[in-house]
Amino acid sequence: MIAEVEIVKVFLLVAIRFSGLMISAPILGSRNFPVVAKIGLIGMLAFLVTPSIGTLDTPLPSEALEFALMGISELMIGLVIGLVMMLAFAAIQVGGQLMDMQSGFGAMNVFNPAFETQFPIFGFFYFILATLFLLITNGHHLMIWALIETFDTIPLGGLSPNVDLIGQMATWGTLMFYNGLLIGAPVVAAMMLAYMTMGLMGRVVPQIHLFVIGFPISIATALIVVALTVEVYIVFLEGMFGQMFQSVETIVHNL
Repeated sequence: MIAEVEIVKVFLLVAIRFSGLMISAPILGSRNFPVVAKIGLIGMLAFLVTPSIGTLDTPLPSEALEFALMGISELMIGLVIGLVMMLAFAAIQVGGQLMDMQSGFGAMNVFNPAFETQFPIFGFFYFILATLFLLITNGHHLMIWALIETFDTIPLGGLSPNVDLIGQMATWGTLMFYNGLLIGAPVVAAMMLAYMTMGLMGRVVPQIHLFVIGFPISIATALIVVALTVEVYIVFLEGMFGQMFQSVETIVHNL
């Protein structure tokens, strides 16, 4: 009976760790992913992983409060790992916002059902491409596998945050804005050239109504640049997602 109770405790803690990932990770944490399917996936993964959990150095707490605190620590592990993964998609939103502001779409947003929030138009387009790329390359499988590997380095109840981790996460936040700038750089640079050209045309030919022709030119320029740089963006996604999983590996060793 005691052994059965311990197995149930291990199962619950493993499920809680997976729950954190299902809450905060991209794609897996999407609100488009039905809650019933998430619960079923969490239960299935916990059922498969629980038998592989080795003997713990210390017995699991029997008191409800101590067990609840251990459950919170397991939830934090999944949440932090999912948050690090989400930074890659946040960079896409930053890049899309930069492109929209420069191309004249800044006042128009679209509803992103995955996050239930307003997204810039170019950011939403790039978000769809990134989601499809991650699914095609089995990135969602790698997310789950990355969390499974944490049980080898972080035993149940073994969360011990490193002080250096806070500075490392701040660095990842800086990297998010840097990647967003790189994503939006082609359109931003093209729009700067377009605005400079229209400014010179306004000086040379004052009869041209720049307010009339400027908006269509800026939109057309942005669309052409986006179409021409899609392949470059896909290559950039490959490197950014590789960097994302490296960051997850780093954070796992620091927890």
